[in-house]
Amino acid sequence: MAGRRTLRSGKEFSSYDLAIARAIPPPVHFDVAQRIKQTLLDEGGTDCLDEHESVAGPGDPAPVSNHSPVIPVSPATGSLPASQSLSAKARNQLKSRARRDRKRESERARSGDPKIKAVHRKRLAEGKAAALLLPIDIATFSHSKPAWIGARDASPADTTPPAAPEGDTGLGGVIYTQDEVDALVGMPGFRYIPWLGRLAIPLLDSERRIIGVLGGTPRDFAGWKVVTDGAAALLEERLPRIRLSEERLHHRRAPADEPFPAIARGLSHGGGQVEPGELCNNVANTELTDELLAHPNFCRLASFANSLFAMWAPLLFAFYKAQMALFAAWNPRLRWNFVGSIFAACTFNFGRAVTVPHVDFANLAWGWCCITALGAFNPDYGGHLILWDLRLVVRFPPGSTVLIPSALVKHSNTPVAPHERRSSFTQYTAGGIFRWIRNGFQTDDAFAATASEEERDARKREDLTRWATGVQMFSTIDDI
Repeated sequence: MAGRRTLRSGKEFSSYDLAIARAIPPPVHFDVAQRIKQTLLDEGGTDCLDEHESVAGPGDPAPVSNHSPVIPVSPATGSLPASQSLSAKARNQLKSRARRDRKRESERARSGDPKIKAVHRKRLAEGKAAALLLPIDIATFSHSKPAWIGARDASPADTTPPAAPEGDTGLGGVIYTQDEVDALVGMPGFRYIPWLGRLAIPLLDSERRIIGVLGGTPRDFAGWKVVTDGAAALLEERLPRIRLSEERLHHRRAPADEPFPAIARGLSHGGGQVEPGELCNNVANTELTDELLAHPNFCRLASFANSLFAMWAPLLFAFYKAQMALFAAWNPRLRWNFVGSIFAACTFNFGRAVTVPHVDFANLAWGWCCITALGAFNPDYGGHLILWDLRLVVRFPPGSTVLIPSALVKHSNTPVAPHERRSSFTQYTAGGIFRWIRNGFQTDDAFAATASEEERDARKREDLTRWATGVQMFSTIDDI
């Protein structure tokens, strides 16, 4: 029998002890979809890196923020003063608040799910009515053989354009002819989605799985514009301070004739690293991105993306949440980008960020990547998001957010006018982190060297079913 494995705290576990909504258990003993669904019912929801950058070595970095990514953050509620010490106006405000709270509790009770807020149910209903059914099956998409990450050589799926949805779709702006769309993409058969960037529009495959979502914005449009315009200004102000080599500037996502700076921060694992660590940057780039990570505007962007993920992919979100909790417990000194976020890493894309068609193959194969468009540009004439495998061209306004399976779906965006600026902010988690956790916090080679024959046989069976298990984590539109 193999020796026992331990966390850094000294707690012992075997490969079978990672069963808190874990991803890849032996199918005979564990139904991951059912377990995650039960976890979700018990706990309730919460309000793209592909080429791995340099990762810090095994030594623990000094923590900037060592908060667990899954600890909910809520304002402290102290005792209220006695009502007789309050003014009449204050007493009336308390009574009004109490009535509002009672009304919300009543609505939650009637809904059958006391964990979901009324406003979330309303947003879900609006989005479900605008859902876009696509003639593709996500289960047929390319991925690596062990299915932890995407395929480097993924090619667009052979699909036909999706049918038009009925009812209120959250669409508007300039409407292009099919010839104009064909000219924009350079090939026929793509559909243009003139999304206004506010209403959430889930993207469904042929099995009605929610494989992505045009997430939109919070309904405080004016307040959100202040946040996103402020985030864009922060990126623009720090652009002159960036220090990148020519090799790092000409990364594979950028056009050769117009590269743009992209700086990744957070935690990752892959590319031969001995263990997960913090993505490394030089002193100048670390200082300026530390400022961005600490700024309330980017904290708001991260929080909103987290909420969208939890709302539209509750099973997948619960899986991320459980796995990142295990990851945080393994090394409490890991530095997380944002308190409460289940994404391990992010990238700040500066300047005129135009990407060429690519997949973020090192992200979790069935996971989601969040993209928030920033800047000042006319979305009718530039900055469109092209989802090549889905045959979609999406109007993608500044300030709006989308979530897509970026390790599976080839994507890019179109240029903006010469006088305009388009930056972006992306969030994601490397598939190598999930593999590391599943191995008992060790590499594949280390697991193979220490596992018992029974454990190795179980792992071979898992490898055959991992992809199907991951696909089960996409919620269907009828289940949420």
